[in-house]
Amino acid sequence: TFCPVPWNFQAIQNNGCVRVCCQMNSTEERGTLFKDDKIPYNARIDDLSEARNASLIKDVRASMLNGEWHKSCQRCQSEEESGLSSRRLYELRNWPEHTFDWAKNITTLDGTLDIDKSPLVYYDLRFGNMCNLACRMCGPEDSHTWYKDHVALEGPEFPDTHGVVKLEKNEKGRWTTDHYDWHKSYKFWDQLESNLKNIQHVYMAGGEPLMIERHYEFLQKCLDANVAKNIILEYNTNLTNVPQRVLDMWLEFKEVRIGASIDGYGEILEYQRYPAKWSAIEKNLRKIDELPSNVTAWIACTVTTANVFHLPDFMIWKLEQNFKKINAFKNKPIITHHVAHRPWPSCLRVLPEYFKKKIENYYEQKKLEFDCYDKTVVKEANRILDSVVKYMNGKDEQQHKKWFIEFTTDLDKLRNQDISKVVPQYEDLFSNPGKYYTTKE
Repeated sequence: TFCPVPWNFQAIQNNGCVRVCCQMNSTEERGTLFKDDKIPYNARIDDLSEARNASLIKDVRASMLNGEWHKSCQRCQSEEESGLSSRRLYELRNWPEHTFDWAKNITTLDGTLDIDKSPLVYYDLRFGNMCNLACRMCGPEDSHTWYKDHVALEGPEFPDTHGVVKLEKNEKGRWTTDHYDWHKSYKFWDQLESNLKNIQHVYMAGGEPLMIERHYEFLQKCLDANVAKNIILEYNTNLTNVPQRVLDMWLEFKEVRIGASIDGYGEILEYQRYPAKWSAIEKNLRKIDELPSNVTAWIACTVTTANVFHLPDFMIWKLEQNFKKINAFKNKPIITHHVAHRPWPSCLRVLPEYFKKKIENYYEQKKLEFDCYDKTVVKEANRILDSVVKYMNGKDEQQHKKWFIEFTTDLDKLRNQDISKVVPQYEDLFSNPGKYYTTKE
């Protein structure tokens, strides 16, 4: 159960709250680190070194050192049990020197870390929630483009880890809030700059990092301090816009890893990652494929109720492109996938049994189309499809059918979309859900 993340890492959420790991987002506390007064640590105002020994992260360390799965780590646990490649396994490959024995030697029995013996070398920085897309797997806490639709569907308030966020209209009539402006804090920047010499790896998501000015400010600080050559940058980006200035800056860093958040091609991509345009994303994907050798890239595909039938065709499409750089890995030659655990409309486990079986049978038929490729590809294609099915069948969440049917229908109306046209397999399900769902609310 060991993972180096609770020892060498610090994650700052879109709202500035500090958490153990983004994989904990589907758990009750969402991985948030709280002070003794039950107020979350926030990068806007708090000493970030104190957060490294908050009660939750200490408890997670103690569980790991006892060889136990902590309840907050259930996402990695369920993914590994389904045959998926979890964040934990990824980080073990990233940090081979940060072993179980290393962690045990600098940690007390209750999980308290000697922070002087383990400086922060790894950050997850999310500079607010500015994003040009309103993806169906996200919400207003992840993207300000979601505000308008959220107000129409749920009202002007929504909960986040630091409390309830209330949206208000500005002078231009746009919904807005200052809850995600934590990165304007001088206290945060002073703490980060004082640790620049120790940083080895920075993961950046959003919002959309390539359109957030603070992201560029951070890169420039690394360049000015002459530490860029020591740092691996890792991104989760929707790839809708790749400006030349970031390409120029990337040349100075030790390595740049790009996880391109692309869940399909054509209308499926445009449906799931509204209002993206596939033509622009495909163009930028090919631009990334031509970058210098210090840049590696992969397709980070989120498998949801919307694209689950599309997944095999998307994998075949990727193989047909003969990319030089993208997913040019022996162990992951096709795509890098994960499944949506939340929100419920995107989670495969809300589907009725009839459709779960339909997906399973469909995947068995589509596997035959990979037989023309080499053995590595065939094995990986089978592993991907089998892991999705295993996760989907791992737990029945049909009690959340209202979210899937009603929320999807209402959002479709707002966005002038129709899931039945994009995913024709669902036409009868959305016309007559009572025919397939037998569980009560």
